[in-house]
Amino acid sequence: MKKYFLIPQPPVCAKFTFLVDDISEKRNWGLTKDIDKIEYNRKLLGENFNIDLKVNLLMSEKGVTNIFTLGNFITVLEMRADQKEGKMTFFDCIMDMPKDELKYMIGEVFSKNIVEQWIKFYDLLNLGFSEENDTVELFKPEEIGFNLP
Repeated sequence: MKKYFLIPQPPVCAKFTFLVDDISEKRNWGLTKDIDKIEYNRKLLGENFNIDLKVNLLMSEKGVTNIFTLGNFITVLEMRADQKEGKMTFFDCIMDMPKDELKYMIGEVFSKNIVEQWIKFYDLLNLGFSEENDTVELFKPEEIGFNLP
């Protein structure tokens, strides 16, 4: 995980900072395929999350796809069984786009099952949207010269 531990997290700062390789201009979408960044993000998610993920990986020959919420983000974590490759995608639930377009867009990348789960989370987050839930931000270390050896 190199020097990512230097990134401040609560209670030192207001929001949890998850790392990405690519980020949208509005910072409402992010993606990482870098296994070090995924490892860092997994550590932030906590021991219980990682235990559940490891159990699911042990029961799978190819890998797993998990979908869950982080603050106002809907997050999709794809991990190969050997944990050498993965992908973590973050979607802010506040999107100025009709639901059918969102379904189509998500369906272009993920399976029908993931789309259905994603929409359930989307509906739940939008039903109970609160500024108090806004506890997560995305960060691309390379943006501001956060250089790693």
